[in-house]
Amino acid sequence: MRQAILDSAREIAAKEGWQAVTIRRVAEKIEYSPPAIYEYFESKEALLEEEAQEAFRIFLGDLIAARDGQTAPRERLRAMGDAYWNFVWKHPELYQVISGLGGVNLCGPGHEHPHTEGKQIFETFRDVLQANLPAATLPADDIEGKVMILWSLFHGFFALLMTGRIPMESRDRVRALAGQAVDGLLAAWKAGHA
Repeated sequence: MRQAILDSAREIAAKEGWQAVTIRRVAEKIEYSPPAIYEYFESKEALLEEEAQEAFRIFLGDLIAARDGQTAPRERLRAMGDAYWNFVWKHPELYQVISGLGGVNLCGPGHEHPHTEGKQIFETFRDVLQANLPAATLPADDIEGKVMILWSLFHGFFALLMTGRIPMESRDRVRALAGQAVDGLLAAWKAGHA
C-alpha cells in the first residue's frame, strides 16, 4: 500500500507537476479514502520526503554503478555525468523532488538534505573529481567548491530545460555543451588557473 501511494503520487507529478499532488488526489487515484493515506503519511510533506529518499537511493545506485564501470579517473567522472543526465530524464519527477523544482520545496530551512544517500552522492562526486586533479593544485578545502560548481552547472541546464527556458529539442546540444564545460573546467583546474 505504501508503495502504491508513492507510485500514484509520482504518476500525478509526472503528468501535472508536484503542485497537483495532494493527499486527496492520491487517495482518489488508488481508490482509497484520504484517512487511509494518512495512516502511511501524516502529510504531503512526509510523502515528498519519502519520494526524496527513494530518489536519492536510485540516483546513488546509478552513480556508483557508473563509477565502478570505469577505472580511469576521467572516464569515471564522465560516466557519472552521463548517469546524472540519464537519471534526470528517466525520473524527472524524482529529480524535481530532490532539487526543488516543479513546485517542491524540500530545500529550504529545516530541509538541509538529511538523507544519507544525498551526502553520499556529494562525497562520490567529490572523491572522483579529486582523483582527476593533481593534489598540488588543489587545496583540501577547495574540492567541495569545485563539486558545487559542477553540480550548479548541470542543475542549471536541467532547470532551464525543465522550465522551457531552453527548448527541450535542444537537449542533445545542451548535453554536449555540459561536457565541453566540464572539460574546460578540468583543464583550468589542472593548470591551477581557477
